Amino acid sequence: MVDTLKKYVENRIQLVKFELIGALANVGAGLFSSILLLVVGMFILLMFNFAIAFWLGQMFDSNALGFAIVGGVYTLIFIIYLSFSKDALETKVKDKIVTAALAGEEELFDNEENY
Repeated sequence: MVDTLKKYVENRIQLVKFELIGALANVGAGLFSSILLLVVGMFILLMFNFAIAFWLGQMFDSNALGFAIVGGVYTLIFIIYLSFSKDALETKVKDKIVTAALAGEEELFDNEENY
């Protein structure tokens, strides 16, 4: 009886380890994918920003003014973000991470109810 109980506890610990590894893998894969999309998106945005800055520079006969205008627009967007939506965005990101981490745990409970 004691040996059976020890084996059960060992198996249960091993199962929890595997679930933790699965949850970390899900979060890691999602994080990697998100970072990759962010980097590619930033390069695309950077190229469009250069194009707009040079275009504005030609319109005003000053490349420095074109880049200053683009920088000013982004400074304004940054200030608006900090003022209004920083906390809401952080909460959404945290919720996504927790949801991804707990997805494997929900599957375990569903499987245990079937036995």
